[in-house]
Amino acid sequence: MFALSAVLTSLLLLEVVPSALAALTRFGPGVERLDSLTRLGLREGRAAWVVPAAGVLHTLTTVALLVGIWHPVWGVAGAAAEALFFGWVLTRQVRFGDRGKALFAYGLFTSWSVLVLLVAAVRL
Repeated sequence: MFALSAVLTSLLLLEVVPSALAALTRFGPGVERLDSLTRLGLREGRAAWVVPAAGVLHTLTTVALLVGIWHPVWGVAGAAAEALFFGWVLTRQVRFGDRGKALFAYGLFTSWSVLVLLVAAVRL
């Protein structure tokens, strides 16, 4: 179960770490992508707090997920936070009428987070 947890966590981190870096540095394409998915008006300066908050969240969950490989309670916390964030983005996409291919990425990230959460919970 440890090996499964390590592999799943590593795969989830392939999305979380770049997201953290893009948000913390306010990388233009990353902000535009988040804005196009959530329609918060980030490019126009509305809800400006979301980008740094997402960066801090992803950074904290990266640490929790890494520690969670050895201490599953941290893995549960980190994966739950990511599932909530990715689920929030996915919910906003559906709310604003996205369909098909546009939903794939965040649907995958949400389900991957839930899978890491479940494996960590089983390891408790």
